[in-house]
Amino acid sequence: MSLRKSAWMQPAPPPGVPSDAERRASVGDSQIMRSCTRRNLTIGALAAAALAPSVARAQLPPPVGQIPAPPPASFDYTTVLDEARRVAAGPYQAPSPAALPAEWRDLGYDRYQQIRFRPAASLWSDRKAFFRAQFFAAGFIYSAPISINIVTDGVSNPFVASRDMFDWSDVKLKEPPPEQIPLAGFRLHYPLHGPEPVDEIAAFLGASYFRLLGRNQVYGISARGLAIDTGLQRQEEFPFFRTFWLVTPTPEAREIVIYALLDSPALAGAYMFTLRPGTETRLEVTATLFMRHGVGMLGVAPLTSMFLAGKNSDRRQRGDFRPEVHDSDGLLIETSAGEWIWRPLSNSAELDISSFGDKNPRGFGLIQRDRSLDHYQDLQALYHRRPSLWVETMGEWGEGEIRLIEIPTDSEIHDNIVAFWVGREPVKAGQRIELRYRLHSFADAARFPPGGRAVATRIGLTDIPGSGKPAKTTRRVLVDFAGGELVNLRPEHPVSAQVNVTAGKLVNAELQSIPSTKMWRLVADVEPDGKKPIEMRAYLRLYDEALTETWTYRWRP
Repeated sequence: MSLRKSAWMQPAPPPGVPSDAERRASVGDSQIMRSCTRRNLTIGALAAAALAPSVARAQLPPPVGQIPAPPPASFDYTTVLDEARRVAAGPYQAPSPAALPAEWRDLGYDRYQQIRFRPAASLWSDRKAFFRAQFFAAGFIYSAPISINIVTDGVSNPFVASRDMFDWSDVKLKEPPPEQIPLAGFRLHYPLHGPEPVDEIAAFLGASYFRLLGRNQVYGISARGLAIDTGLQRQEEFPFFRTFWLVTPTPEAREIVIYALLDSPALAGAYMFTLRPGTETRLEVTATLFMRHGVGMLGVAPLTSMFLAGKNSDRRQRGDFRPEVHDSDGLLIETSAGEWIWRPLSNSAELDISSFGDKNPRGFGLIQRDRSLDHYQDLQALYHRRPSLWVETMGEWGEGEIRLIEIPTDSEIHDNIVAFWVGREPVKAGQRIELRYRLHSFADAARFPPGGRAVATRIGLTDIPGSGKPAKTTRRVLVDFAGGELVNLRPEHPVSAQVNVTAGKLVNAELQSIPSTKMWRLVADVEPDGKKPIEMRAYLRLYDEALTETWTYRWRP
């Protein structure tokens, strides 16, 4: 996994892949999802025919003695399942660019984002429903269109976008756009902050990427349909959603269903998304994968985020006025045994891959725990309002591991954090794999975790006793714990810290109460064993009762 070179040294990205600078900005009127741009991706979609049962026509009664033909089957997840099975049985077909004018393919980012979907043309705007759908035109790097269909009363029909649905006034094309506009993705709107369905809650654009928003959140972290061979010493494969089906919601519906067909050289898959927006927006994912051939690693429920700097970083070396810059600041895990594990993210000089083994974990997620604007000082990016994304497992996931990949980066325009689940059993050709989980997009949630938590991690030098000079190898680690029962405990309570260090030495550890903030601070001095990274674990307890989650950290000398 190589690091991204400077922008002026890079070749143009393949179709459907934004450059690092482009992918973090918004498209049209929304903060559209960014695609992972650390590698050369192959994304996009073929314009597929709609899988629509024919609308029944009026027919004469059948002759006497002849059994009438059954009515057309209603479109549902089984329809998508059958199509995924059929697609997987045949050879993979790479996405083909649309027959777009050259000017469309050569649009820069600034001009492409000026192609704006007209809100008045939103899907379902003629119905008294809570949901609206808007669409992204193909063009720029999204030159391979996808197929979008609308399912109403069990019948699927292709959605055809006309040029009048878009505002072209600021694009200033040399030639007028065609009457029918090929599409690259869509976004959904809902009344989160007022009575009108104008608030964006989800966006699907590029490969299998999608993003979610709850109340008072702005886009940050992304989710993907699947990750294949991520972090291995081979070319990563990027599946893409070839076709979508949006189910028309009823007027009173507070949730919406989306079907999708996933495709890649290794597999085809049927997906069903059930989206319920709110303060905490939830997306239930049901998927069935049909393997064309085996893969080295199948990453389930992959999350993609960014961490440039936090409390554990040396701001003086960056020359940045902002104390922290990140979409997420930690990986949170709830194990099958009910233990909560918190791993602060870091941006070290080397690629880091960490694994957390378990059987049937309850959940994991990339969390933006720090919610103070003062800790970011960024009034444009609004990092303090970026959502956390939690994966709640459903059903039996078996044995495997939650894998965290941290890629060194020197800029916030790079997505450098990936987390997903990897099963223990190898994935083979012809295999059918069932997946089910629920995503939670939230800002503050007391149950993540329900007890005390680590709210800050800091790393610094320590002095040689009596000399006033910094120690050459020893480092001081400070961890602040807060919340749960800690707020009710006084300094005289016998709270203690359980600290474990591997590949190094714990020189000293002490626990301090901070009554003014109702926090407790662990101060630990550690000494590495040569150049080996130190692995640390700690939690607070009162007698034999754990008061906090388990804090884990890896520090490289």
